[in-house]
Amino acid sequence: MKRRWLGLGLALGLCTCARAPETKAHPALWRVGDADTTIWLFGTIHALPPGVDWQTPAVARAIDAADTLILEVPPADPAAARAHFVALAEQPGLPPIAARVPVADRATLARGMAVAGQSAADLDGLKTWAAALTITAGAGHAEQASAAEGVEPVLTRRFAGKAIGALETRDGQLRLFDRLPGAAQRVLLVQAAIDAQDAARGYAHLFKAWAAGDEAALAATIAPLRRDPAIGKALLADRNARWATLIVRRMARPGRVFVAVGAGHLVGPGSVVELLRNRGLKVERVE
Repeated sequence: MKRRWLGLGLALGLCTCARAPETKAHPALWRVGDADTTIWLFGTIHALPPGVDWQTPAVARAIDAADTLILEVPPADPAAARAHFVALAEQPGLPPIAARVPVADRATLARGMAVAGQSAADLDGLKTWAAALTITAGAGHAEQASAAEGVEPVLTRRFAGKAIGALETRDGQLRLFDRLPGAAQRVLLVQAAIDAQDAARGYAHLFKAWAAGDEAALAATIAPLRRDPAIGKALLADRNARWATLIVRRMARPGRVFVAVGAGHLVGPGSVVELLRNRGLKVERVE
């Protein structure tokens, strides 16, 4: 059976990509700066439906003023990104996907797979973390939001002719999952199956929080990632700490930088914003 390789936006909180109404959004934007350096921090959703206007006057001014864009990962051709995923995701000789979760969770897994349009034949040859991401992507792509409509492609076009960098590589981002302990990968798989069954409502909550710039509500959307210590450390805490260090280092050089990362990294305990403030930097919210 042909395996259904889907676009895998790394949306924090295992959010899926259901449809949201056309709207004018007001996402949160922060600024940190000194005499010769300004860095804006903008929280994104990696997949959006068509027709969302998120470039408020404050955001548009920051984009226009910046000379450099920094994303989570470099822009890439979707086909190349899928090929990279496949190369790391497949592994022969694995146990059947159902055998990797407790007996009590197998019905939940089956329901999530069905919603995502995935069969055991599709997932048995994938590592557990990759099966989780495939279920997440499959549930989301049943609706109308997509990475092509997300913030990052728009920013990449807006910064054409300017410098564009990244905090991570695509390989490094996938290997965050690949290095998770087996138990954590199984937690991720079951959570993906649970979320797939209510994908539309989960995305609606995320979209509403992001569009309103509601920090508390955004932090709540990533709470599932914090329940497992290994997942929370690898996907949130360690990355936030690395990114905060990179931003502090960038402050030592003159320039105007627009940093766009998943909104979950900028809110709540241990966020990039909190870590920068803990290091003595003045971070002000400007939108």
